[in-house]
Amino acid sequence: MIGYVIAVSLSCLVGIAELVSRYRDRPTTLVRVPSTWVYVLINGAAGAGSLLLLHTFDWRFGVKSPEVVGATQVLVASLGSMMVFRSAVFTVRVGDEDVAVGPSTLLTSLLAAADRGVDRMQAKTRANEAGDIMQGISFAKAQLALPTYCLGLLQNVSAEDQAALRTAVDALAGSDMTDGQKALNLGLLLMNVAGPDVLKAAVETLRAEISTEPALTGAA
Repeated sequence: MIGYVIAVSLSCLVGIAELVSRYRDRPTTLVRVPSTWVYVLINGAAGAGSLLLLHTFDWRFGVKSPEVVGATQVLVASLGSMMVFRSAVFTVRVGDEDVAVGPSTLLTSLLAAADRGVDRMQAKTRANEAGDIMQGISFAKAQLALPTYCLGLLQNVSAEDQAALRTAVDALAGSDMTDGQKALNLGLLLMNVAGPDVLKAAVETLRAEISTEPALTGAA
């Protein structure tokens, strides 16, 4: 029984890690989205099912010790279910895209449902937070300083994420939007990487230098 608990737990943790990595700015929102629970539970069920098959066919993988064989079966069931459910039997060309057909199709569909659920739940909150944090901020003054400062505050942003952020900011700078609209979108981009709390702290620190209004100076 303990083996099943461990196998299910490990498989569920993999599903949770995948979801958290997709919503780094506010991962707690996932708790309120039903499709995320379905995704995690399917991962857990896959681990339990794999272990049941190993017990049914008594696959020992060459291990003789009864104590070691139990641990081996749990690890194989957990890792095996992760690989099987993320595999594709074949790929079909649909229009301009390659669509994988296999167990991964189910997980991809559930991830898409989780994406839509989280996006709908976070949209209003993110709009309000971005508006409040970026109020009075000039995009022209903040487009270099604010992203650089946010990335400096964070220690584990990958090079790929940093490059993607710079590309998105450059695209904003070249758009025809007003300065205020660009500032709001800059806030949303940085919230995706740093989260609202870090962004708010960074803006407050730099506000005197990136504000649309000139900083007030004391009388001489």
